[in-house]
Amino acid sequence: MIPAPSFDPCRPCRRRRAPRRGLAALVLVLALALLVGTFAIVIGKTAANSRKHERDQQMIVLLESAIHTAQTLGDELASGLRLPVDDKANVWIDVKLIDSNDQSKQIEATLVRNDRSGMSIRRQLRGNS
Repeated sequence: MIPAPSFDPCRPCRRRRAPRRGLAALVLVLALALLVGTFAIVIGKTAANSRKHERDQQMIVLLESAIHTAQTLGDELASGLRLPVDDKANVWIDVKLIDSNDQSKQIEATLVRNDRSGMSIRRQLRGNS
C-alpha cells in the first residue's frame, strides 16, 4: 500500500509562486489617483482665489463709489457719513474726512458688517491740493 501524504507544517511549500502582476497595476492606479487628486486640489484653490479676487474688486468699486458720492457733498462731510448697503444684513459704509496735514485731505471709506470694520480705502479729496 501507498502511504497517505502527511501534512508537515514545518516543511516549506514547494509550489512556485505566480508572478505578481496585480501589484504593479495597483501601484500604477495609486500613482494616477494621487496625480488626479493633486490636480483637483490645485484647480480648486485657483478657483477659490479667483472668486476672492473678484469679490475684493467689487468691494473696492463699492467703496470708491461711496467716496465719489461723499465728494459731491462737500462741507457736509466734516461730520462723517453712513451709507447703507444692506439693512437686513446690517452692512453699511462709513465715510469720513481725514486731515493728515493742512495741505492734503483724504476721504476714507470703510465697509462695516455687524459693527465690525472690514475693508477700508483712502483717496485724495478732489479740489484740494
